[in-house]
Amino acid sequence: MSRTEQEVRQLYVDTHRMPAGPAKFAALEQVARHADALGLVEFAFDVRMHSTSVFHNNGAAQKALVAFSWCRAAYDREPQRFGGGHERSLLWNMKWMIYNVHQFPEIPLERAHDLLEDMERRYRLGGHSLHAVLQHRGLIAESVGELEAARAHYERMARTPRDHLSDCSGCVPSSQTRTLVALGRDEEAIAVGEPARTSWCTDQPQWINSELLLPYLRTGQPHKALEAHRTAYRLLREKPYHLAELGLHLMFCVHTGNPERGFDLVERHLHWLDRPRTPLAEADFAAASVAVLRTLEERGQGDRPVRSRTASAQGQDQGRGQGHGPVTVASLAAGLRERVLRLADRFDARNGNGYQGERLRERMAAGPLGEPLPLDVFHTATHRATDPRARRIRKLVEDVAALTAAGDGPAAAVARLEATEELLEADRYTEAAEAAEEAAREVGRLGLTGHAPRAAWLLFRAHRADGDPARAAAALRGLLEGTDGGFPGLPPRPRLEEELAREETTPAARHRWFLSASRRYAAEGDTDQRLRTLVMAAHAADGPEALAALTAEVTTALAEPGVDGARAAVARLRIAHVLYRTGRYEQAAAYAEAVPEAYADADPEDRVRHARALALLAKARYRLGERAAAEEAARTSLSLGSEDDWEVAVALVLLLRSRGAAEEAAKVMTAHDLDEEDIDEDHLDD
Repeated sequence: MSRTEQEVRQLYVDTHRMPAGPAKFAALEQVARHADALGLVEFAFDVRMHSTSVFHNNGAAQKALVAFSWCRAAYDREPQRFGGGHERSLLWNMKWMIYNVHQFPEIPLERAHDLLEDMERRYRLGGHSLHAVLQHRGLIAESVGELEAARAHYERMARTPRDHLSDCSGCVPSSQTRTLVALGRDEEAIAVGEPARTSWCTDQPQWINSELLLPYLRTGQPHKALEAHRTAYRLLREKPYHLAELGLHLMFCVHTGNPERGFDLVERHLHWLDRPRTPLAEADFAAASVAVLRTLEERGQGDRPVRSRTASAQGQDQGRGQGHGPVTVASLAAGLRERVLRLADRFDARNGNGYQGERLRERMAAGPLGEPLPLDVFHTATHRATDPRARRIRKLVEDVAALTAAGDGPAAAVARLEATEELLEADRYTEAAEAAEEAAREVGRLGLTGHAPRAAWLLFRAHRADGDPARAAAALRGLLEGTDGGFPGLPPRPRLEEELAREETTPAARHRWFLSASRRYAAEGDTDQRLRTLVMAAHAADGPEALAALTAEVTTALAEPGVDGARAAVARLRIAHVLYRTGRYEQAAAYAEAVPEAYADADPEDRVRHARALALLAKARYRLGERAAAEEAARTSLSLGSEDDWEVAVALVLLLRSRGAAEEAAKVMTAHDLDEEDIDEDHLDD
């Protein structure tokens, strides 16, 4: 079915609201095909370049390669059609393609080298640093066993300045650490990698913490390794993209004498092998799984059944689905071993050496490094009494052990809750999340309903603090949906609903809980809080009917006696922004006009909201075609020092030009550092 350009562009906007997965992948590919049919070359480039990022970051490496190849060919055919931003996108995403291509044994190694040569040529032509080029030369050299070349590239990279095309401050050290570990330079790997453990991007800090596990263990720093394991695993456990990194955590379990923990992770993530990100990541995870399973076999647990939701675990030949009978530790180990060896042979044949085969065989045969390391957050050996709070935590953990040994399960569960509180107060969020999960399980197992609300609240707080909003929301949602009442010892219910709304990941859910909280505040007579949460609900309103209903409620709340003037002004301004964003310019102007009135008797120094309201009013009047009123509002807003002065200045230039005042328009552009390309109506929606 043919589509108009407007329809295709809207389809593209709609994809941004879709969760990553096959449906989003298909939608992006459909948008690209429609753009091709309409001859929208630049738009098709942008869609595919964005798709490259989505595919790469969500385990669809082959789709990423196809999309990127189209972009590179289109750019090379007509470079004059594209601007500097398109070139930067091409050069940036090229790094990901090189990172992926060598991980498929069916792709000749020459293609990776050709891409590297093309990357260096383009970087040199554009006057860019070769920092990123050297990084990826080193990664490929390390992957195919050319360790001396990897060392040389690393040394050159370390001497080469970074620029805007280099990876972020977390990913560069992660790459360097990986190379240094392969070279056996553990101390240096730690020195390079440790500063990046607090970095944050799509791959961080889980990548760097995973790479540091082996160096920490080999240099006798098991507690740092444990901290890195906890931090990284909680961030990667829902992301199949990190299949290879998960393999490092399985090896951590083997090296620290924790095959039971490793077996739990194998069962939990075995289904990731049904759709591995790349064959090399598949081999890494499968080989690490063999190491875990082999250790259990050696302990006499070969007949132990394996519980996994993966379809390919239904037979002994893992990956083919062949064989009969239940899957056991021994049968799964045998199937995975065969799978790894097949992959190793393919890589070695492609690479022309035996490096990957030797590396994967060593991984499957690996054993403990040093003394066993307890991993349980409630094991006393995992806590060192370094300060008063740490001593308090250790004492509570000792209480858990003593009460459990004495058979007093309820008291031990309460001690777990107390320890979780202390871990939260100590900002040890990853341990707190692990402790909260175990405490909640014990409370549920023992049927301690009186402690269930506290356990759920602690789960919410711990997961939120640990950067896991989905699990945080699930914990609090389960509590609130179980009853309509309050919970002694916890914050008031409307506050709990508001907290949940902030962590929900969909507009509909946020709207639901903010609206519910506002009505509960209204029932308590708290008009200010009602107004604030109504505005938050309006921001999340999905559709014109929901927004209209919320706007009506806000209007009613503003008319109630005793509403604080500053609170009312904030509400009016925020509702005006929502209305403007959804194209309701007349209503937006009406709300924006009311803000200065609310500040008529305010402190003369408080002009910020007045200026912002006038800025919004100017844009709304412009959209309505009321040019004189728009110009007056824009001038006044700029005179007050509006925070939105860039957009207002654009509007003023457009207004001045529309009535022929080109000279004054030029002065406004100079005063606000505007270029000709900035003078566009679309920028009024920025």
